[in-house]
Amino acid sequence: MTRQELKLSDDAIGQLIAALDSLVDGEQAAEQLISFGPRVIPAVERFLLTSRPKSISVSRCRAVRVLGALGAYSSLIRYLRENVRPSDATVLFAEDAVRSAAARELMRHESPATFKVLLEALKQRATSGLIQALSQYGWPESVPVLFYLLEDDLCREDAKEGLRRTPQACKAYAILLLRGLTELPILGSNAARRRRATLQLLVECGIYMNEWSELRSFLEDDDLDCVISAATLGLRSASPAEMPVIVAAVIEASAAMNWAQETEAVELLDKWPHLARQAARDIRALREMRRERPNWKSPFWRVLHHFLDHELERKEPGAA
Repeated sequence: MTRQELKLSDDAIGQLIAALDSLVDGEQAAEQLISFGPRVIPAVERFLLTSRPKSISVSRCRAVRVLGALGAYSSLIRYLRENVRPSDATVLFAEDAVRSAAARELMRHESPATFKVLLEALKQRATSGLIQALSQYGWPESVPVLFYLLEDDLCREDAKEGLRRTPQACKAYAILLLRGLTELPILGSNAARRRRATLQLLVECGIYMNEWSELRSFLEDDDLDCVISAATLGLRSASPAEMPVIVAAVIEASAAMNWAQETEAVELLDKWPHLARQAARDIRALREMRRERPNWKSPFWRVLHHFLDHELERKEPGAA
């Protein structure tokens, strides 16, 4: 290749990289760059590493796709290592898409070194793509950071899916976390979301009877989703002698439940109809001793009526 041909080729590559930002020609430009083969890698890498992130990430995401298609995984690793967080919130959100795209491309390049890069990038700022790429390994080393992300509304479902890939490590860490034996807090508004998600994961993993004693206290949790999850675990794993107490706890907690929680609680207790009916009778007797009148707008009284049916006469307010 002559020097003039090389110059023309470099110019053509530069023009295609500039076209990556085009809504009309951007995809075609990416495909042409891929067709040029490995010789475009240095120019595309330079664009990704040195160009200024913008509030629209399409050109940088396309550059990532080109590098991934050409197997330039070292370029993507370098990007994740050297990426500087933009100060502008809009640009930062756009750059999250680029980091996610890079992580997903690296899913085809599994290695301990890649895992370490993904883990460090995730600790700096989590994105969906980073969580998915890291979770692909199913390694226990990722468990603490995934539990940390359970407090994040944008990351929670991806983090839960990642934890499902390591069920034994997930269960062991979950119980330690709920006992307060990890570095992650379980008290406070953010921690409440983690606590709720952790109990939900334990419902999926299951526990042994001897592990129930560590979780019994969550029947009194302020978060009623936690109460329902704890009761689900208890009714599956506790000794038969404890089950009436668990059922009663759910019925009592129903007073403050929203519609979805009330429905979930009833569906849970429907699996234990004899226990639920007896607990409802006992609770009703206590309320009658206090001369408390039914309030059918309250989920508590609706739950009682569900299990007692004809035993608890239901009258609308104002009826004779």
